[in-house]
Amino acid sequence: MVTCSLKGGAGERRSNSGASSSSGVLDASHCLNGQAEAMCRLDDGKKCNGANSNPLDESVPMELCPTIYPVCNLKLNHHDHPETVSVTLYIKSITKEFLKVEFEEKSVSVTFRTTDPGFLKHYPSFVADEDFMQWKIETRGTIVPEKCSYRLKPTNLELKLIKAVSSKWESLEASVDSSPSTRTVQKETWISLAPSTTSKRSSSPSKNSDEDEETNPFSPSSPCASNPVVLTKAGYTGLGNLGNTCYMNAVLQALANTTPLKNYFLDKKFQADINRDNPLGFGGSLAIAFAIILRQLWSGQRDSIEPSHLKALLANRASQFSGYAQHDAQEFMAFLLDGLHEDLNRVKTKPLTTPVESNGRPDHVVADEAWKVYKMRNDSVIDDLFQGQFKSTLVCPACQNISVTFDPFLYLALPLPPSKSCFTVTIYFIGDDDLPETETTGKAVKVSLWLDPNQRVEQLKEELKRACEGRFRYSNSEIEVVQARDGLIRRWLVNAAPLSSLQNATYSETLLLAFETMPSIVPLVHIAVIQRVMVPLDQHSHCSCCKKESESLKRCLKCFSVAYCDKNCQRSHWNAVHRTTCRYKPDIIAQPFVISLPPSLLTYQKLYRTMLYYSRFSVEVGCPSANNSCNQDMDSSSSSMSSFSSTSPSRSESQEGSDMDGLQQSKADDHPLFFIKPIDSQGQGIEKKKRLEDLGDTPLDFDADESPVFLSLDWRNDERSLNRCCVTVKSPSDYDDLSRADLTADDSPANQRRLTLHHCLQQFMQSEVLSKEEAWYCPKCKEHREATKQMSLWRLPEILTIQLKRFSFRNLLWRDKIDQKVHFPVEQLDLSPYLSSISEHGATYDLYAVVNHYGGILYGHYTCFARCPPPTSDNSQKDVVGWRCMDDRNVRDLSEDGIVTCAAYLLLYRRRHGPAAAISSGRLNYSDPEEID
Repeated sequence: MVTCSLKGGAGERRSNSGASSSSGVLDASHCLNGQAEAMCRLDDGKKCNGANSNPLDESVPMELCPTIYPVCNLKLNHHDHPETVSVTLYIKSITKEFLKVEFEEKSVSVTFRTTDPGFLKHYPSFVADEDFMQWKIETRGTIVPEKCSYRLKPTNLELKLIKAVSSKWESLEASVDSSPSTRTVQKETWISLAPSTTSKRSSSPSKNSDEDEETNPFSPSSPCASNPVVLTKAGYTGLGNLGNTCYMNAVLQALANTTPLKNYFLDKKFQADINRDNPLGFGGSLAIAFAIILRQLWSGQRDSIEPSHLKALLANRASQFSGYAQHDAQEFMAFLLDGLHEDLNRVKTKPLTTPVESNGRPDHVVADEAWKVYKMRNDSVIDDLFQGQFKSTLVCPACQNISVTFDPFLYLALPLPPSKSCFTVTIYFIGDDDLPETETTGKAVKVSLWLDPNQRVEQLKEELKRACEGRFRYSNSEIEVVQARDGLIRRWLVNAAPLSSLQNATYSETLLLAFETMPSIVPLVHIAVIQRVMVPLDQHSHCSCCKKESESLKRCLKCFSVAYCDKNCQRSHWNAVHRTTCRYKPDIIAQPFVISLPPSLLTYQKLYRTMLYYSRFSVEVGCPSANNSCNQDMDSSSSSMSSFSSTSPSRSESQEGSDMDGLQQSKADDHPLFFIKPIDSQGQGIEKKKRLEDLGDTPLDFDADESPVFLSLDWRNDERSLNRCCVTVKSPSDYDDLSRADLTADDSPANQRRLTLHHCLQQFMQSEVLSKEEAWYCPKCKEHREATKQMSLWRLPEILTIQLKRFSFRNLLWRDKIDQKVHFPVEQLDLSPYLSSISEHGATYDLYAVVNHYGGILYGHYTCFARCPPPTSDNSQKDVVGWRCMDDRNVRDLSEDGIVTCAAYLLLYRRRHGPAAAISSGRLNYSDPEEID
């Protein structure tokens, strides 16, 4: 045996029956009369030499013996390795001077004192300066005591156990209870579930007993080491975490609050149904272990218990639950209920059965026959409470053959419809100045669409066609969609692009623009057009050199990017800074647009008219030759600019053309408003590519295979040009907002953000087309078909378990969890709109348990919200036990307002009986379901 020192504290000891033995000692203590502290140690019955050798020998008064409080339900975690076991005891503020750790070949014990008030509140009679606590376990295997070690930290105590034989332990502890009841469980025979009696600690010492004098107070068999009774309210007992077993604890607590199931086990009715001969079951041992847990949870005698035996039973049958890895709570619940069902199956010999086919018979006849066939092999309390029945309808796309089957279900797995996002698109319709406009065509409109981000751009185009029906120039028009920002087309969207990529745009000013194109009968040339001005529209307010504010600034006539208050500033800034940076660059304005034309029709005149048509949606253009009044600010600034240049006091029209990106003098009757020039996707001119020239009826040299082609529309707003124009950018608010009239109440932003349980039920009931991998064999066609499948509810169970499918597995690499909040009703969940039959027992349910999952797809923690309502739904009766939050060992009261959270994963509902549960018609009606907060 290996021990470490434990220093006792000064002060008077309360009376306690116990004396020394060879199995362990109290290493040091203080006497009442203030004797000097003495440290001693005993091993294998040998005594230390010294004046104060052993405070527990016969010479030490019995009043000085410490009181030992065994700690059975300690929060711990351990990691099992082939050579070692690391154990972490979560005890805060352990006093280092009063700590003793003992390692033996088959056991480990820790005796300590702590000043943690949270820990001490469970031991109201504990005296911090006098008493000790002891945690002791029998290890699963043999350890090497002299090689074991420990490390004390402020928040925990770490133990390192060295195994004598390299192997994997299935659990840290050996069989914790060797009582006859436990041996009976292992033999899978009937046991008595009467609550065990626990002796309270005696308040007076037994001084006259020789046997008591020879008892070591550190020994578990000592009277002072007997478990003190920890009384708690019934239903407030927690479950210890055995190592990532929160998924099991949450499910067990939810089932423990299932009133009919709880009463079935606590009233010992299950004993008559135990099926020991079922090869699919556990021979009754699982049912017995589950009954013991329920008995302990509702005994009110312990604040927490550890379901280690139940876990060991399940791990022996299902290897996935062995060890201490994380698991899914729904998978564990399904496996546990299936095991209980087989242990309690009243059918001793299962007959052979065949699937039930509809063959054109009425649904209720086929459903009843399918249920009877199922019950011929399965009849247990689990079926009575949890089992329901689906109606599955398959329609062959080739021969329209309809197949109706009825299948049992244990839980309802509901998909979560992804929250829809709003996509605002400005759509432009085909036109040019030669085509007449109508009331609906020839206008640009805005449309706001609420769509699933997992959909594609192809679905966005389809929704645009439906929203703008009657506004297209052609009945079979196509749509091109682009993303624009800062006057440039940043991205050309293909049909396969996901809408989520548009939703995650980096810049908030990114616009979605859609353009109607001609039907794709012939190849089209797609042209992306950006708009530029020769002279920037923004006016300078400060001198670029002296930074003084002035209203009469004159800009550089080559680059227009700087302005000066006088010639001195101009010369100074030119020589110091501007000489090396003076480059002409047209200013990009307004919104870009897309033109799609067949190569045969793409002449200069057609391109010019079409550009002029689309430009009017974003700019206003005035021609001074036709209208004497133009933008006054632009006139004044232009006239002031002409007074001087950064290079010479005067310039000719030809000089302008040589310096300004190849612009040349144009005749007054040759398209005076703008030039057309090839550019790159960033709006920059392409070297050796000049402006387009009018070739008459000869099509321009553009090929459909080169799409998209980028061109610039350069407005001639320089007053030095003979055919100048004034340009003003229009506000986007000038567009008609079509979505304001077409947006329905169900598509409003408030409703789209609020996901309810009814939305999940609707999603589950929607028809779907089977994939090729799930193709259905049509008995009429004699081939596998991608049939249309629709599910509906036919028979509702007494206890309805709903799984919210929050975990998404798209492929081997992409996994995700949906944390969106689902609003589900706590009372009066009406399932009648989703029934395809008439329920004889009602279709109204009340929530009584929720299993929550916090965290991500690869990690997390489970908790349980539960209440134990009375057997009937009489509102005049109070709950047997109200809502509680059960987080492993911790159980606390919970307000009903905190039940609906984003972490809800499993919902357990119980059917409401009585006048409030009206029998409803079984007609399928998925429109406008009642939404309850």
